[in-house]
Amino acid sequence: MTAHATIFFGLWLQNPLRIAAANPSSARLADTLARCVDLGRPGPVLELGAGTGSLTSGLVRAGCPPERILALEREPRLVTVLRREFPGMTVIEADATRIGEYLASRVERLCTVVSSLPIKWFPVEAQRAVVKPCLELLGPGGQFLQLTNAFSSPVSIEALGIAGREIRRVWLNLLPAQIWSYSERSGA
Repeated sequence: MTAHATIFFGLWLQNPLRIAAANPSSARLADTLARCVDLGRPGPVLELGAGTGSLTSGLVRAGCPPERILALEREPRLVTVLRREFPGMTVIEADATRIGEYLASRVERLCTVVSSLPIKWFPVEAQRAVVKPCLELLGPGGQFLQLTNAFSSPVSIEALGIAGREIRRVWLNLLPAQIWSYSERSGA
């Protein structure tokens, strides 16, 4: 087990509902997710729950420079790992439910949001606090991409009044994983 995986696993053992998985995402999952990101869209890529940077590495391998990534992580030990591994990347040490406050007046438009937050365990109001400000900054055609292993939407689509669908499934992962894409409903 790598040093990063050891830190990640230890944090998961302490609080499994706060850390989405017992181990970082696989390279296969990270690369699949990165292929879903349209890097031709303007703005930064926002990564929610960046952990040890496994998804970040997938984005970088796909051609996204670290300087274009805003990574949010609330665990201080993981923030230290991210800042060391990706020195050009902006790392935000904060709770995801306060992302709207952070982005206000700092970001005009987001390219894409990628999330590995354990959002299926969030109350609906916490999901709204994370998803809604991101969708507003994504604009038309923007995607909020969420990883899950739940086999159903981890976000309360109806309660939030948004559109969502599974766009990819990765079977060859420690646990099978799905990538869901969320956007504003047409006409909203």
